[in-house]
Amino acid sequence: MNAERIPVRPVKEYAAISQRIIDCCLRENIRGLIGQTRPTALPHELQHCWPGPASAVWICLADLTKGEMWVPVRLDAPLQTYSAVADRWLYRDGDLVVLEHGYHRWLEHLSNGLDDESLALFGSYIEEADCAVEHRRLCDQAYAARAEDIAGILDEPEWGKRQLGIDRLASYLDHPFYPTARAKSGFNAQALERYAPEFAPRFRLNWLAVPKAALERTSPPPSGWPSFHELGLEPNLESTHALIPVHPLTWPELDRFGIPDGSVRAPRCALEVEPTLSVRTVAPIEYPHEHIKLPLLVRTLGARNLRLIKPSTLYDGHLFQTILQTLAASDSELGSRYLHVDEQHGAHVDGQSHLAYILRRYPAELENAALVPVAALASPLPDGRLFLEALVERFHQGDLRRWWREYLDLLFQVHLRLWLGYGIALEANQQNAVLVVERGRPMRLLMKDNDAGRIWAPRLTQACPALADAPGQLLDERIRVRDCQPLAEMFCTITLQLNIIAPLEAMATAGLVTRAEFYAWMRERLWACLARLECEGLPVAEARRLLIDRPNLPVKYLLSAGSLFSKQQSGAADINKYYGYSAANFLRNPV
Repeated sequence: MNAERIPVRPVKEYAAISQRIIDCCLRENIRGLIGQTRPTALPHELQHCWPGPASAVWICLADLTKGEMWVPVRLDAPLQTYSAVADRWLYRDGDLVVLEHGYHRWLEHLSNGLDDESLALFGSYIEEADCAVEHRRLCDQAYAARAEDIAGILDEPEWGKRQLGIDRLASYLDHPFYPTARAKSGFNAQALERYAPEFAPRFRLNWLAVPKAALERTSPPPSGWPSFHELGLEPNLESTHALIPVHPLTWPELDRFGIPDGSVRAPRCALEVEPTLSVRTVAPIEYPHEHIKLPLLVRTLGARNLRLIKPSTLYDGHLFQTILQTLAASDSELGSRYLHVDEQHGAHVDGQSHLAYILRRYPAELENAALVPVAALASPLPDGRLFLEALVERFHQGDLRRWWREYLDLLFQVHLRLWLGYGIALEANQQNAVLVVERGRPMRLLMKDNDAGRIWAPRLTQACPALADAPGQLLDERIRVRDCQPLAEMFCTITLQLNIIAPLEAMATAGLVTRAEFYAWMRERLWACLARLECEGLPVAEARRLLIDRPNLPVKYLLSAGSLFSKQQSGAADINKYYGYSAANFLRNPV
C-alpha cells in the first residue's frame, strides 16, 4: 500500500482556519456527515500513513467521494457529536492512501456532485476562508505590536480609552463557532490597518449634506456634530440641507449605491473617531460616551451579511430599549441587574440602508466601571492568561469559582426571567452582551443593539399591560413570534452556547477548571434559577420541557444558512436564526 503525502503548508493560520471549518461542518452535519458514520479506530493498515501518534477516535466518510475519508475526531465537545482535532485526514482510494489537509481540499470533497449554484457558493466561501487566513495573520502581527498597551488595559484611568482597549482586546479573538469570522470581506490589508479595531486607528468621518425632505431623524442631532462651515460647505446650505456622517470606506461607493438629488459631499472630514469591536460602530475621541453605528460595505459572518443599517432597526432597537427599561423600572429583579444605553437618536435617508446611522449614548454613571463584552473574556493577554483571569483577580479577589457562580446567576436571572415572565428573548451575542464590572457591587449587564430579538406578544401583554401596544409597533415582522419555541432557541444558541459554553470551554482548555465541575455548577445554577422563578408562578415547566427534557438542543447552523447553501436549499427564513437540533443536551448529561 502506497502512502502519498501532500506537503503541509507552513502557515499556522491556514491550519487553524482549516480545523475550524472542518469542525463547523461536523457540527452542522453538512451534507449528512454525522448520519453516515460511527466512531471507530483507525484501521491497522492505515496507521503507518498517519504522521505521529494516531488519534484514538476516527470517523470514516464514504458517501461524498468515490473513496474514503478517515477523519480524526474527539467525542466530548458539548455542541456536536464529533469535533475535529486536526486540519488533516487520510483519503483512501483502493490501494492509494493520501494524507490530505486544508479547507480547499475538504470543501472540494464536500461540494462533490452539487449543482452549479451550490458550487459557486462553495467557491465564494473558499475565498472568504482565504481572506480569514490573511486577516488572522495581519491581526496577530497587530496584537504582537501592541502587547504592552494590551497588558495594562484595566489600569487605564480614562473611561473611553479603557472601553476601547477592552474592545480591541476582544477583537483579536476569533468567533467561537463561525470558523471564518476573522474575515472582513471587503477590507484589503490597507483598509484593515486604517479602520479595524485590531490596529487601533484614528480617522475622521466624511459628511454628506442631504435635502431635509429626504432625511428622517428620530430626534435632534447631538451638539457635537460639525457645522457646515467646518466641513467647507456654504453656510446658506444649512437652511435646506442636513448632515449625516459616512464611514470613509463607504464614502467612495455612494454614487454606485445612490444618493438623493441635490445632495452635496462635504469637501472636508470632521469628528475624529476610533473603531469599536463591531468595526462599523465608532467612538468619537472628544465624546467617548457617544458611539455612532454606520453602514459599512463589508461582509462578516457570511458572504451575504453586508453590514448596512436597515432603517427599521432604528425604530425597533429604540422600542426594545423602551420595553426593557420599562420592565427594569417595574421589576426590581431586572432593574438591579441591567441598564440600557440610549439609542433614541438615529436617521436614514429615503429609507436607504447605506445612508443611515444610529447614535448610542452611554450612561454617565459608568465612569468607574470596566465594560467587558463577553467576547473579551477568553481573549489571551500577553502574559498567557485569559482576560477573565485579570478581571477575577481585580474584582473577585482571584476567586474564579465565585466569579463563575455570579456570572451564571446574572445571565440566568435576566434572560430566563425575560423569557418566562415577559415573552422576550434577546439576541445579546458576545459582542452585545456587556458586563458592567466595578468594585463594591455585583456585576450587571449593559444592554444595547437589541433590534433583532424575539417577542411573544400575548405573554408580554399579560405580564405588563402598560406595554400592550409595543409589539404592534415593531416594524420587523420576524421579531413577533407565535409561541415560546423561538424564545427557547434564542436562549439556547445565544445565552447558553455563545455566552456560557464558549467561555467555559475556553477556561477548560486553558486548564483553569475541570469541565465536569463547571458544567455541574452551570446545571445547578440553572435549576436553582428555575426553582426560584417557579415560586413566583412563572411557567417553568415550559423551560424544563424545551431545555432539559429534550435529548438534543438547537445549534445555529451558520455555514448551512449563510455561506454554503442558498435559502431555497436550506429552507432558512432568516440566515442568522437557522437551527439544527444536533447538540447533545449538556444540561442534563455530564460532559
